Amino acid sequence: MQRRWIFDVGTKLGTATGISSKIQPYPQRSSDFYRIVKGFLNSKRAHTPSTNKRPGDSYLEGYLRFSNPQVFAEYVNPYGSVRFGKILEDLDALAAFVSFLHADKGDDKVPTVVTASVDRIEILESIPTDIDVQLSGHVTYVGQSSMEVSLQMMTCPEGSPPEEEEGYGMEAFDKPRPKGGKTILNAKFIMVAVDPETKKGAPVPPLRLETDKDRALFESGAAHKARKQFQSQTSLNKQPPTIQELELIHNMYLQANKGPTDAVFMKDTIRKSLILCQPQERNMHNNIFGGFLMRVAMELGYATAILYCHGSVHFKAMDEVSFWKPVSIGSLLSLTAQVVYTSDASKSVQVTVIADVLDVQQPHKRETTNIFHMTFEADGPVPKILPQSYEESMKYIDGKRRRERWHKQF
Repeated sequence: MQRRWIFDVGTKLGTATGISSKIQPYPQRSSDFYRIVKGFLNSKRAHTPSTNKRPGDSYLEGYLRFSNPQVFAEYVNPYGSVRFGKILEDLDALAAFVSFLHADKGDDKVPTVVTASVDRIEILESIPTDIDVQLSGHVTYVGQSSMEVSLQMMTCPEGSPPEEEEGYGMEAFDKPRPKGGKTILNAKFIMVAVDPETKKGAPVPPLRLETDKDRALFESGAAHKARKQFQSQTSLNKQPPTIQELELIHNMYLQANKGPTDAVFMKDTIRKSLILCQPQERNMHNNIFGGFLMRVAMELGYATAILYCHGSVHFKAMDEVSFWKPVSIGSLLSLTAQVVYTSDASKSVQVTVIADVLDVQQPHKRETTNIFHMTFEADGPVPKILPQSYEESMKYIDGKRRRERWHKQF
């Protein structure tokens, strides 16, 4: 029953979004895309759409079976740890399915869902490669057309269940989590339901909050939304730096003009890559999959960090990634990474990656589609970064604010 339902969903989405019959709505980009939603595909329960949904009704789980040599080979990097860019793709795919479970009202007018932003991805502990891990998520807050999807990764010391026992919905939501498992990752994605005809936001069902935990998560989502609005109003794009920040900028200006220094000039940390976006990386809207954009940005950011630190680094967090414009198939995507803030005391390195689509006819023209903010932790000493221009100083202050803000929260 469930397998038939998911293919019905694929057909409905393909029709609603106008995808060509020559391009299937579920392109097999890589095997991990299907692996992460195996629980969704293999569940035996039938989906019963509702307009009055509980948070657990959108619950979905999947497993990364690193105990399987083929899975391990697909996800491991040259240093023996997990390729986190692959995990980002999986998180984005999972968030899309979770949000669709909530947005679908069961009628003929099927909404599509898009990733509006990634509010935060936080690594609590290193992701192991010698045991399986569970990825799960559900909707915790809704607005008019937006949905906050909370995702979690847990270790499975006793192994993952058989694929036929993976599931979704309230029955799976109420089951105990992996015995002896630890939560090693938390993430929040903001998804938006879109009317396939008008291309405008589509209303989503409200959440039915039945437990104290549900209400607490909903209130947390509302508070987080208000906090984001405040941060937007006080950002450096709208407000000048504080007096203390201006003093810091002036001190760095004096240091930069003293001559030779142990610090590294920010302009010398820039790394770039150029990608031709292939149809294999498309989503259901015939644009480039958001998870792919996060993966390539993450891997450039990671390379930038290890070059800067002259050694291995560990990914710790990504925050406030906004998807401003879709990236079309065939686009030339320019990625520019730069170290913007460092702290030797905490061994942390802040890297910003800017994604621009280039105009083939006029290569000097570019349109920014995303800005990614990443935090890495180094094993050894971290050189001090030094801005020289006002623009670089703003990047430094922004990176410093992000580091301090999330350090307080987490």
